[in-house]
Amino acid sequence: MIQETPTGEGFGAAALSLAAGMALKPTGANGQPITGRNLIVPVRFEAAMLRNPGTIIGNPDWQRKPTNDEMLQFYPAEARGVAGRATIQCTVSTRGLLERCILDGESPVGHGFGTSALAMTSTFLMRPMTVDGLPVGGAQVTIPITFKGVPGGLSAPPSNTVRVMRAAPWMTAPTADALSAAFPKNAIGKVASAHVVLRCGFRDDGGLKSCDTISETAKDRGFADAARSLTKDFRANVDPKKDRLGSLRVDIPFDFRDPSQPAPPNEVYDPLWLKTINPAYVAQLFPAAAVKAGLRGGKADVVCTVQHDGSLKDCTVAAEQPAGLGFGDAALTVAGVMVMNPWTAEGDPVDGARIRLPVRLELPADTPATPATAQPASKP
Repeated sequence: MIQETPTGEGFGAAALSLAAGMALKPTGANGQPITGRNLIVPVRFEAAMLRNPGTIIGNPDWQRKPTNDEMLQFYPAEARGVAGRATIQCTVSTRGLLERCILDGESPVGHGFGTSALAMTSTFLMRPMTVDGLPVGGAQVTIPITFKGVPGGLSAPPSNTVRVMRAAPWMTAPTADALSAAFPKNAIGKVASAHVVLRCGFRDDGGLKSCDTISETAKDRGFADAARSLTKDFRANVDPKKDRLGSLRVDIPFDFRDPSQPAPPNEVYDPLWLKTINPAYVAQLFPAAAVKAGLRGGKADVVCTVQHDGSLKDCTVAAEQPAGLGFGDAALTVAGVMVMNPWTAEGDPVDGARIRLPVRLELPADTPATPATAQPASKP
């Protein structure tokens, strides 16, 4: 990047991210090769280019989709050779990654096709700025996925079929600083971003082993090796005496951004919660003032900063309804117990991210209210 205006708002990084999708003719107007020449490319961003959230992408331009062999790796064990179909809906980031995916339907129901389709989302990558040439950040895409029947079902599965997890409950994961430090030195200032997905096996202690590259953008720049160097920091939250991980694999995405460029705001939208408040103790958190007012329910939103281990800190009440009856304080107590997975489904560490957490409290009709004296928690 030579110059950006205004500075520090991310326009330089956004312009650099478009370079991977640009290509020139190998010769100039005079027919001479252009290899080795320098080229200045001005990129202008205007507010009118932005798409409204919720825009539907009808014809996605995929830079990468899972291959048939990769789809076989996700084939649901419950299907027993039955063919099936699932449809998922996702939000597309400005870099073409899939976020906040939900299941829109599956057929036949109850065979695991929906779960398998959701597990595959990290292997999709859309080309940026492909909807009428405009940014696709915040747009929605619907993806139909067809699973062909596996001959012989589970009694004779293909030799390369394994069970693949969409996300593991990580006890430890790389920090944001570690992810930045792993960015290949020869790519700084040249590659704005890259995305890698590794498929790894588990050691008995929850660590990773035997990692293979499933997908990689900005190839031959060292990003797959950079991702592999970070796998030593992952440790799944398992009990070696009970959990048998030998037959499991996990797909781990890594979202690299040039550390020399201003980092965009880090937000977490759909965390995997590892620890939540025990519903049995909600009555102990229900505000006494609300009971006196004859209420059996209320809600509050709190905004928090996420720590590296997935716990929340610096939480404040952003909204409370009804106001002034203690639901905000109760929501803060709930937030103090919650712990999320320290690595997101998009491939980012959660430390330093901001999250808006909605908390709704309802008091069962047959449960008397008690003062908020306990803060017990349980793993879901």
